[in-house]
Amino acid sequence: MKSLDHHFRHITRPAFEHYGFAHGDLVAQWGAIVGDDIAARCSPERMAWPKGRDKTQRQSEGATLTLRADYGTGLALSYETATIIDRINSFFGYHAVAKVKIVQGARASRSKPAAPEAADPTPQVIASVQQKTGSIEDEQLKAALTRLGGAALATAAAKAKQAR
Repeated sequence: MKSLDHHFRHITRPAFEHYGFAHGDLVAQWGAIVGDDIAARCSPERMAWPKGRDKTQRQSEGATLTLRADYGTGLALSYETATIIDRINSFFGYHAVAKVKIVQGARASRSKPAAPEAADPTPQVIASVQQKTGSIEDEQLKAALTRLGGAALATAAAKAKQAR
């Protein structure tokens, strides 16, 4: 059985290659690579590799990474380009990026969707979960699974009710 990540990479590879990304790793893990502070102000838009050379020569020269930065943050980011290049190259393990080009403009929203409000489980939900976890001998595990199951079922019921 193949992981979901394998299928995701296969499906998204043409779109990422169109923008010069060999994989979606740089885009998907942007915050982990450059840090939350930098990721909050910019996002990778395109990688342009030198033309007219074979793949090995292009990789040794490095690409030009275009970043889309929020309005008013371009100047500050320009002082951090060396740090950005070092972090990206460390992530890939080779000289992937040689230059960074910063374009200021509106980015796609990077805000996280609001978490659904936690709903309190009803006594019927708690009884149902306790019945399913009744055969577990470890009391701490049983209590944790009961809390988790109750919260999950209560949240699912609240979402279903909200969708109607």
